[in-house]
Amino acid sequence: MQSPFELKGYWWLPDSEENKLPGTLTYSQEDGADLELVGVFDSKKLEPIQQLPIILGVTQQGKSITLYKCIISSWAYPLVGLGGGKYLVHFVFEGVHFEAEEKIRFNQLCGSYTDLDAWVDIYGFAIEVDTADSKFVSKIRYEKPMSQFFDVGETFEVGIGFSSRGPNHTIIQTEVTISQSAYLVVKSKNGDIQFDDLFKQLNIFAYLLQFAIQRIPYPMSVFGFSKENPQELGEGKIHYPEINIFYTPIEPIVSRKQKLPQEFLYTFKDLSGDQISAWFTSFDKYETIIHLYRSLFYSNRLFIDTKFLNIAQSLESLHSILFDGQYLSHDKFVEQKERVLSAVPAELTEWVEGALSNANYKRFRQKIFELLDNKKETSGRFVDDMELFAKRVTNTRNEFVHHNERKLTFQKEELPSIIYVLTMIFELYLLGIIGFSDEKVKELLEPKIQAHLTGWKHLRTIKK
Repeated sequence: MQSPFELKGYWWLPDSEENKLPGTLTYSQEDGADLELVGVFDSKKLEPIQQLPIILGVTQQGKSITLYKCIISSWAYPLVGLGGGKYLVHFVFEGVHFEAEEKIRFNQLCGSYTDLDAWVDIYGFAIEVDTADSKFVSKIRYEKPMSQFFDVGETFEVGIGFSSRGPNHTIIQTEVTISQSAYLVVKSKNGDIQFDDLFKQLNIFAYLLQFAIQRIPYPMSVFGFSKENPQELGEGKIHYPEINIFYTPIEPIVSRKQKLPQEFLYTFKDLSGDQISAWFTSFDKYETIIHLYRSLFYSNRLFIDTKFLNIAQSLESLHSILFDGQYLSHDKFVEQKERVLSAVPAELTEWVEGALSNANYKRFRQKIFELLDNKKETSGRFVDDMELFAKRVTNTRNEFVHHNERKLTFQKEELPSIIYVLTMIFELYLLGIIGFSDEKVKELLEPKIQAHLTGWKHLRTIKK
């Protein structure tokens, strides 16, 4: 977990280093980062600078700090005294000064997340215990695992890296500790690139982890490397140290029980390089629906009807990508429309033509039915009448959206189970998009399905 901190120092804008202001930078994962200043950057202006791409600083301990994407939250004009203000800070880069926004460039980012070590499930420990002759002999050998990387198109390389600490050889050894951590790593093949572009790739990797662990992965630490941050070691040698990165996650970390690898939908070991590459290369195409699906994991932030609407919209958009969204071919539809228009009275032609403008596009109900029917081997274990189920999903969606009372809708107490079935169907398709075979998808989802079948029995037979 990224620990909260408070750093006092001097702060200035890149183009006016002579105007340094004392202030305090505070950070926590609950509240994010903010900078409180004594004084104002430009006392000649009556209004504060609302947004600043970069604020530079140096702490009392001599650390270089770059604050990125800063927005003012409070301000006092220096009519009496020094005045001052507070800025909300989107990103904190510790250990570097980036003089301009275009210079915030990295060639590698690494992120450690909750559940990541268990998901990777690769360890460098070999432990032997011998209790013969009433003696306790334990032999522990540790070798840090090799990093694993995969190409993602021509621009990026992604993979898993490892770090380890211990033991300490400089003190009396009454206790020995060796710790290992795994990291998601994204690298640019083209040297330093804009931070925002590389950070997006790290988040896409974290979304693949979230899909697998079926809950929010919280960032524990994020750091990167940049050619903009060289350090001389002497004798002409150059070193590029880690740049620690702090930002506000969507939700603060909450304490929860650690999951075991067998509890995940899939693990890192289940994935091939081609499947990891498929996730990245197809992400832009499916980004909107993946984000809607991801919102289901933020249970404390969503009402049950919002969760239902999000997964319903995800499936509707997924159908538009994977299936033919029209009933008839374009030419056939135009032909039939012209026949209808030629047969109606002239005074009704304009109205009928407007009514037919979207008549060839499949309705939401048909889309849900086709998604279910295409996966009927699995969906049929939960739903007896797929057409009726699709109708009730549609009516419920329309009641929430249009606020008209309709028959054959699902009741509030039924919605958690309905959301589960719709989510399961979405996951069937998403696993296929990544590249899992039908047989492997069945294997991965079977434990999850079995866990819900018993509770589903009271809803399985849908009354008309």
